[in-house]
Amino acid sequence: MIKFFAKIILGLCFSIFVSANQQILFDFNQEYQKATEQNNAEAQFHLGIMYANGTHTKRRQFKGIEKPIEQQDESQPDYTKAKEWFEKAANQGHIEAQHQLALLYYNGQGTKQNYSQGIKWDTKAAKKGNVIAQYTLANLYYKGTGVKQDYFKAKQWFAKAAEQNYSDAKEQLAIVSKKVSAIVAKQQAAKKQKSNNDCGCY
Repeated sequence: MIKFFAKIILGLCFSIFVSANQQILFDFNQEYQKATEQNNAEAQFHLGIMYANGTHTKRRQFKGIEKPIEQQDESQPDYTKAKEWFEKAANQGHIEAQHQLALLYYNGQGTKQNYSQGIKWDTKAAKKGNVIAQYTLANLYYKGTGVKQDYFKAKQWFAKAAEQNYSDAKEQLAIVSKKVSAIVAKQQAAKKQKSNNDCGCY
């Protein structure tokens, strides 16, 4: 198994760790060929994962003949290349690639940190049912990290994730629902007071 761990800081004491596990049933050269010659989104996603983990296979030149090294390269992750391949797959609608691309934007890995772009891609993935993207968006709106704090949108995305039995989302949904109820009650009280003032009713 290979693992791609990405960490997003969403507040002073809050972080998310997202793991995308992929069984190695493919090699770099085969996936590269499918990704480039066939424009295969899944292969492009696999390349992104391999570059993000630093497990891509290098190539060497021998008298004009390109031969792959059998063992995997143990070098550092190449987030710039990872972003390139995640983006190719994401643009074809690959849901997991959209979420992983969002993580790179949140973390400023392989690109400048850009929450707006991250939220854009996570929203695409979340709307297609990616539960981690839904939970990530919910927390961003709840904390007001990289976006204006919005308990209503936070509740919306926590609810979506909770519908998929994401346990952490269920806990957070209960908390944010109380905040939303309090806001609604306050708004209704203010509206009633204004109505009474307008008609002179006391």
